[in-house]
This record gives sequence, structure tokens and C-alpha cells, in this order.
Amino acid sequence: MKTDQVTKYRGLLIRSVVTPADSDRYRAAAIVTDPTGETRTLGVDGDFAEPNDAHVQATELAIAWIDGRHVVSDHYVRRG
Repeated sequence: MKTDQVTKYRGLLIRSVVTPADSDRYRAAAIVTDPTGETRTLGVDGDFAEPNDAHVQATELAIAWIDGRHVVSDHYVRRG
């Protein structure tokens, strides 16, 4: 089952999308949409035991990307 949550940040929509992985684990991605409808998809490294943890990490990654930060909590954001 896929789940998603939407957060608005600095006029952008962040949709964190969580899907089940192997062995009762979860994977996440974040889709950032600007007011013109242009989107950017960000993958999240790692797998998560709880879907809420995956949502939180995906949202944090998107906010860090929007702000131009290179670190999200204890994870690095690859910019290039």
C-alpha cells in the first residue's frame, strides 16, 4: 500500500510518498511542486521500520533541498 502526506512550505507543496519494501520495511520519496506546477522528485536513502519515520525523513529532505542545506538531521543531501 502506498501512502502520501502533503505539506506546504515557502509556497511549494511537498508530497512525501511512502511505499512498502521487503521485510516489513518502508521506502520514501518526496515530490516538490512549485506554484507553476513544475515538479522535482527527491529520493530518500535508507529504509524505515515505520511509515511515519519515512514520511518525516522525506519531508525533511525536501525542506533541506528547498533551503539549499546540505545536511538533513544526520543525513547528507547530495547537491550537484
